[in-house]
Amino acid sequence: MNKFWGYLMTHKRYVAFVLMLSGVLTEQSSRVAISLAMIGGMIKKDCTDPNDAGEFCMSEKMKALLLGAYFYGYALQIIPTTVARRTSFTVMLKISFFVGGLIQFLMPIVIKLSVPLAVVLQACRGLLAGVIMPNNMEFARKWTFGRETKVFISIVGSIALIGIGFGPMVAGFITTRFGWKSFFYVSGSSYILMSILLCLIIREDPLDSLLIRGKERELFERRIKAHQSAIEVDENRENERKSLKEILKRVYPYSFCVFMFFNAFQFYSIMTLTPFYLDEVLKAPTDLISAVQAILGLTGALSTHFCSFILITLDKKLPWLQCRSLITSVTLTLRSIGFIVMALSPNLTLAIMSAAVCISTTGVMYSGSIITVNYELDPINSGVILSIFNSFGQTSGFISPLVQSKVVSATIGTPNYESTIRQQWANFYFIAAAMTLTSFFAIILAYLIRKSEWKKHESLLIDENKKSFKVHKEDEKYVVANPEAKEEKSYCKD
Repeated sequence: MNKFWGYLMTHKRYVAFVLMLSGVLTEQSSRVAISLAMIGGMIKKDCTDPNDAGEFCMSEKMKALLLGAYFYGYALQIIPTTVARRTSFTVMLKISFFVGGLIQFLMPIVIKLSVPLAVVLQACRGLLAGVIMPNNMEFARKWTFGRETKVFISIVGSIALIGIGFGPMVAGFITTRFGWKSFFYVSGSSYILMSILLCLIIREDPLDSLLIRGKERELFERRIKAHQSAIEVDENRENERKSLKEILKRVYPYSFCVFMFFNAFQFYSIMTLTPFYLDEVLKAPTDLISAVQAILGLTGALSTHFCSFILITLDKKLPWLQCRSLITSVTLTLRSIGFIVMALSPNLTLAIMSAAVCISTTGVMYSGSIITVNYELDPINSGVILSIFNSFGQTSGFISPLVQSKVVSATIGTPNYESTIRQQWANFYFIAAAMTLTSFFAIILAYLIRKSEWKKHESLLIDENKKSFKVHKEDEKYVVANPEAKEEKSYCKD
């Protein structure tokens, strides 16, 4: 017990890790949970039925707009990310959670006053939330050491998928017992609480945080000195932080944009739209749908760690780029098969299993696919590049509901409604399956156009002959100067 307490006292930055991960959980759990609030009493299923328990009658187009409104703003995350890069990531993060919390808390009142206004405010919340994921890259760069960085990024992916899965489950539980409005009250309160905790604990510079004291503070100070020494030895290191104009001259970020769009379209087709498929076609109850959402989120989170294990194994046997390509192509193929089975299956159990297969392939994003590769190609600028392709990719968050509303257009009361709507949903899933080939082709094309960009960053290269990790240049002088510091060595290795 004393050993554990001693370890915790010298690793207080882990408190900051937990807080940042809690922020990811809070944001991710609320972004898709609105579908459960809509099913759970906000929206009337049949506006002509006087006994319908829903509170508001909305057209399919307005329902799609409200469902995807968050992503209208989230798709512009390059704007808050650029502002944060020039000012402060942590300040933008705190503003994001506080203002986003107020919007969520007041949403029941806003929807009653004006649905279009609710769409606008949800878009504003999405815009502010756009800084959260890029901030995690910046946080990892400043607050983590060596292998902690990759572990932190992998856990961010797991927490994001858990939030997306368990958020709807919690929303379903709350709405079925306390009404749909209560979901927004709970969500808004959690946002505001998160902003308060961030103000108390997180600072732009770890040395300014109340957490960092004693030996841990000395560790951060030594890394800063080592980084300054490395710049003196190699002046080019000072110029590794590129401008947005320089970044946009590269080819691979554009391929990541295309890949991310189709990947996110497929993801939201499962997590945001499939609850409506289960409700309208397979007649699943709300409690079951929310439980399925939780299972899907947990499946995606576990797949992140499973893919991480596969990545480590393949890294020992295959060259870096071949390893990433193999992992990506196999998972895309499995996802495409999952969508095809969903389109053809009239069975609830098989549909849920197929959805689980589709979601399980998303774990590779953080453990071998483009988010991992993005960091490995350019760690310094990875946060900004992530905001670029994630901005483009997340447009699918509002495009996918619009596409679904066009493809699935049958209304209750029309002739052959049951068979028509089932076929329309099948057509929608066929479209999602077809996107797999296009997304992978974009990566291949970018590689063929400019192969020179696809090289692992020198600070992350493995010395295969010695079967050991090279030390980051910024930490090399510190390790050499302090060979007796065993604990610090482990932090500086990668």
